[in-house]
Amino acid sequence: VQLCQRASARFAYQRAVSTARAQNTNTRAILPDMAQARTIRRKRRITPVDFIWRLFLAFMQISVLVVLLGVTAAGIGSVWLYRTYATDLPEPSEISRRRPAETTKMFARDGTTLLYELVDPNGERRTVVAFDQIPQTLKDATVAVEDASFYQNPGVDARAIARAFVQNQQSDGIVSGASTITQQLVRNILLPPEERTRLSLERKIREAFLAFRVSREYSKDQILGRYLNEVYYGHQAYGVEAAAQILFGKPVARLNDAEATLIAGLPQSPTTYDPFINYDSAKARQRIVLDQMVRSGFKTRDEAEAIYRTPVRLVPERIDIAAPHFAYYVRQQLEERYGPDALYRGGLRVITSLDLTWQKEAEQIVRQHIIEGANGQPPLRNRNATNAAAIILSPENEVLAMVGSADFNDQAINGQVNVTIAPRQPGSALKPIIYAAAMRQGWTPATVLWDERTIYTSPDGATYAPNNYDNSFHGPQRVRMALANSLNIPAVQALDFVGVETFVQQAHDLGITTFDDPSRFGLSMALGSNEVRLLDLTNVYSTFRNAGKMRPTVSILKVTDSRGAVLDNGARVQPHQALGDRGEQIAYLIGDMLSDNVARWFMFGQGNVMELPDGRPAAIKTGTSNEWKDAWAVGYTPDVTIGVWVGNSDATPMQEIAGVNGAGVIWRDLMDGYNTGRPIREFPRPNGITEATICGDTGALAGAGCRNPLAERFIAGTEPRQSDIQTISVSVGGDGSCLAASYTPAEQMRVVQFPVYPERFQDWARNNGVAQPPTEYCPPPAEGVAAITGPTASSVVTGTTVFVHGTARGPYVLEVGVGDNPNGWSEITSGVAPVSEGVLGVWNIGGLAPGPYTLRLRVSTPEGIEAESRRLVTVGG
Repeated sequence: VQLCQRASARFAYQRAVSTARAQNTNTRAILPDMAQARTIRRKRRITPVDFIWRLFLAFMQISVLVVLLGVTAAGIGSVWLYRTYATDLPEPSEISRRRPAETTKMFARDGTTLLYELVDPNGERRTVVAFDQIPQTLKDATVAVEDASFYQNPGVDARAIARAFVQNQQSDGIVSGASTITQQLVRNILLPPEERTRLSLERKIREAFLAFRVSREYSKDQILGRYLNEVYYGHQAYGVEAAAQILFGKPVARLNDAEATLIAGLPQSPTTYDPFINYDSAKARQRIVLDQMVRSGFKTRDEAEAIYRTPVRLVPERIDIAAPHFAYYVRQQLEERYGPDALYRGGLRVITSLDLTWQKEAEQIVRQHIIEGANGQPPLRNRNATNAAAIILSPENEVLAMVGSADFNDQAINGQVNVTIAPRQPGSALKPIIYAAAMRQGWTPATVLWDERTIYTSPDGATYAPNNYDNSFHGPQRVRMALANSLNIPAVQALDFVGVETFVQQAHDLGITTFDDPSRFGLSMALGSNEVRLLDLTNVYSTFRNAGKMRPTVSILKVTDSRGAVLDNGARVQPHQALGDRGEQIAYLIGDMLSDNVARWFMFGQGNVMELPDGRPAAIKTGTSNEWKDAWAVGYTPDVTIGVWVGNSDATPMQEIAGVNGAGVIWRDLMDGYNTGRPIREFPRPNGITEATICGDTGALAGAGCRNPLAERFIAGTEPRQSDIQTISVSVGGDGSCLAASYTPAEQMRVVQFPVYPERFQDWARNNGVAQPPTEYCPPPAEGVAAITGPTASSVVTGTTVFVHGTARGPYVLEVGVGDNPNGWSEITSGVAPVSEGVLGVWNIGGLAPGPYTLRLRVSTPEGIEAESRRLVTVGG
């Protein structure tokens, strides 16, 4: 302050002197001013307090200067940003103007047959409604999930922008846009089409300027109302009224809270959360919306839970489109790839992979079996199987046909839900993946697994005891037999050997997209307890057909824009080997086992539905989920791969409809029809496959003792090198089931050759009629090993000696004791040589007191058989 005063005084003094000189005035007139200036300029003595105060004032002056410079720089920067990015922005008043649109057309693979024309959604799927006609819950839900600070921010949320900036920096790309409702509105209406989908900082800056200007010209309710009438909800529905009509068949004003909150979650990704295709994802998104409403104070936790539990009923419009499930599936891919604006306004021309002839044929076959009955059999719906789905893939993995339900327009079966891409439990249809993973670790088609009661205990103490489809156990089974006959217990053993994590990775490599967390899975996966999509599983089998080389399914062959520029020329993703270094050989052996009709007879009988009428080889596997909820049949010939599902959309059980008698009959008719007129071809056999003769019982190399030799195929180097059944010669007696003994009559003794199975197999062999060497000696003849024949029982003997007669078929001891139950015995005589009906010894009875005595003969045969004979006699007086 003092510095300013002194400077002011100096300036006043100089000005006064200059004025006086200019006017030739006496300088004395300005003496008072000069005196004042000198007084101000006079130096004062500075105290420490003055020094600190002056230092503080200097710091404040510098701070103010810095702030002023910052404000000036910000102002200059803002002006620069505005002149650079915002000078050519449209006026907010244009927010109500509409843009012209060109329809996208979707064609079959011939390029001329129209499948589906995506009409202008603004004319056909948009109805503007007044703001007060929109339920408050829908407004609140939209604000909570899309822009929680909507009513406070000036069109741009600085905190959200900062958060998005950090996320984008961490991800080294644009992963979050932090767009407010106002920004979304101006982007969709005011920015040109080529700019609104561009991920760039420039677009975000322009969008922010526009949002700020719109917020100054329109009220929050006006902005929210316009947004709710413009935002895209899927199925060509722009605005809440169109969405309410398409999803629920009612005006938006009549939506209940559950319907309103379901709709509010769709704009983030209408294809991902499409309730017609993926209802579970839509409900999960609804949960997020409700959580945000609770967090923002619009609903209490109890109110949110009640809304979530309220059931919603989808009532879609009836639409007649050729192959509607396929058309919507392709539409979803196009929308994800090019965005909804290009899809519905860009005039795209799309040539798909669909063969309309086979699409119609597949639809007819599915309908016949489910609704009308076919091949003289009643319709499957008579046994509570109301729905079915089918996929046909070409050798190039092109989708030739996609039947998503038995009747697209049947609301009773949720016909518009595309079951080919809906997760379902596959039952045994996953088993080929398990055995393929095991073969990568050294197993072969001859590896033996034991089909017997097995109990598994998890780390938490829970037990799991799998059972077979027929509730029986079948002993040792080679992998070929276990897979061909769909035995459950061997499959669980195979998964236990491979490991759940390895199996999940193998399934993913082959094309399964629904196994995302191996830590949640267990051995029951072997029997299909986890859900897969029919399209994915059919692709897995197509990968087996294509020698283990996996690539995604193809549904779009070519895309051009309205000017004819090619956006997608149908370039195929290069396949990768999904089964390891010996993938071609493993894939061939899996197909060889799945096409082994003779091996299948063990469980399914001759002439089952998995055998094609013309005898052409077909690799197929069926599957049935628990409680008869899902029936599957997936398989292939060299020319095509077909997958079929049968069940109910609401997962209610069928009446004993399994993979064989449900999906299998549809699969056979589809496969037979597709291959009719085509040459019968065998599956091409790759190099590195050899054959060896094995013993069908044990899987080892067949030897002289094998009763069931057969040919088996192997990857070169994995063939068995030795047999495990030996042949031995054994002396038997009687009917041959016992060993001959020393007492066996010569005419009954003979030498027989027996196969000696490994110890693990011996009990099984005996129980299955395979004679094994006897382990016990034949029983003694009728006259026994030891017999006293004289004196006769209860006879009275007198005199001094008695000759004891009888038979001893081995070394013996003859003894006597007093009474009929002697406490002790005295030896009469013993002998080494056998005696047959002769004198065993002489009993000296002289001097014995009259009364009862017991004679005892004990014999021990060379085979170790112990026997005795007793005789009660009376010594007379």
